[in-house]
Amino acid sequence: MNDMATIKVPRAVRDKVRDAAQAAHLTQGQLIEELLHERSKAEFWAALESETPDTDYLDELDEADQAFAADTESAIADYEAGR
Repeated sequence: MNDMATIKVPRAVRDKVRDAAQAAHLTQGQLIEELLHERSKAEFWAALESETPDTDYLDELDEADQAFAADTESAIADYEAGR
């Protein structure tokens, strides 16, 4: 059994989440989980970078993460633009 909860957000935020989830072919819950995961990864890499003197490999990993995020943002923008 899935426990479901209602969260209070402004209507504009709700609509953006709904539209982005539809564009990504995800449920709203899946999209939120994905976004939280991306935020967690960003926090992890920021903490690691602050502790690591040699950041060359971190820069490459960050570049790959940014490319993935850009692809996701582009897909959402295309959906919102009706393309």
